Amino acid sequence: MTTPATAPLARRLGAYAAEAAALPLPAPVLDAARQCLVDWLAVVVGARDSDDARVLAATAAQWRSQGPSPLFTGGTAAAGVAAWVNAGLSHVLDFDDTHIPSILHGSGPLWAALLAVGAEHGVAERRLLAAFSAGLQAGARVGASDAGGINLGVRLTQSGWHATPILGRLAVAAAVPGALGLDGGQAAHTIAIAATHASGFGASSGTLAKPLHIAHAAFDGIASAQAASHGGQGAPGILDGEGGLFQILLQDRGLVVAPRDPAEGPHELLRNSCKPYAACQLIHASLDAARQAAAAGIAPGAVRAARAFVHPLAARIAAVAKPRTTAEGRFSLAHSIALGLHSYAAGADDFEPPRLADPRLAALASRVSVVADAGAERTSARLELVLDDGRVHVEHVAAAFGSPERPMDWPALQAKFTALAAPRLGDAAAGEVFALARRFGEQPGDLARLHALAVIR
Repeated sequence: MTTPATAPLARRLGAYAAEAAALPLPAPVLDAARQCLVDWLAVVVGARDSDDARVLAATAAQWRSQGPSPLFTGGTAAAGVAAWVNAGLSHVLDFDDTHIPSILHGSGPLWAALLAVGAEHGVAERRLLAAFSAGLQAGARVGASDAGGINLGVRLTQSGWHATPILGRLAVAAAVPGALGLDGGQAAHTIAIAATHASGFGASSGTLAKPLHIAHAAFDGIASAQAASHGGQGAPGILDGEGGLFQILLQDRGLVVAPRDPAEGPHELLRNSCKPYAACQLIHASLDAARQAAAAGIAPGAVRAARAFVHPLAARIAAVAKPRTTAEGRFSLAHSIALGLHSYAAGADDFEPPRLADPRLAALASRVSVVADAGAERTSARLELVLDDGRVHVEHVAAAFGSPERPMDWPALQAKFTALAAPRLGDAAAGEVFALARRFGEQPGDLARLHALAVIR
């Protein structure tokens, strides 16, 4: 059933998502959804032994929740609580996927919510995949819509907001009703209820508060769907007009948010990006450039100075000059460029304190300067290296590895998954989890088998 273009945005998104969750996915979209699941599992399992994971688990334990949905830190709980823990875990390493146009880390809250709801309600795996796709489509389309000459997600970020807990709430609120078989009206009210909680400050970067943004987005999406399933209603025009969510967040009452119809192609999952490096996505092109220079034979000790020409958003968000903590390291262009010039893989361990304290890396990082380049894309960078002999070596990366123009393929994704999951699950179990997630939905019971293999017992 077609929803009029003049209908409130929440209603249009809800109608789309409720219908799309019941439809089969085209093969490329299905493959992309499974890649997102593999990537999500990698970063969740990879983070479960961290200090932040212990905080998440201890906090959830105090709620004494009962239910069948597994927590990746161990035990089970009601779907909302399990999703809260698992979504938080997904962002601890800052290694989760990113929809480039909207800056939405979609898999984090979406897969956490859908797997928890799936376990609690016995939802078929193929429906979970379709609901994931629909939720990502809804949230990303909103975030990629025009907001005064730039994409809405970018404008939110530039204005000091964290885009994912805002757009991600809408994505989860669109996906969960579809997974549960709610109708378009109930889905619209789910979105409207969840939107009232949409928030998250960019200033939280470098603290546990940032992963908690993702945790709350997943929880709110589930709770809002539960309320709507019992007749709860939200304000239907909450995403529209001068008093709408984005107009208030951006203090621009004249802003018109008019995303493209989510039912129209191409699918936003095909513009999603899995990260090959455990750092802010805005750093990746510079890291690629540094690794290219190392491969070309540039010795780190021969670099007198390095200048990274990057998108202005990267220069602002990822410019930590002297990182002292893991979280700061993931937002440090200087440290990442030093890693790349020393041919490190920039995996999770390369942003831990021992690596940050390496005097060779610190010395090289101190010689890196960051230049905001208005002509650069968020996935591009130019690196100029001034060498001891006076020569200037230049590397240019038009599209970072992992971006939609240079996506990670299945072998690269398997390498990332194995590096994060095998030390915690063991090689055999990690291999089984990867294979199962890669064909997720081919057999009934895949979700139960996945949880049995990947969750602490």
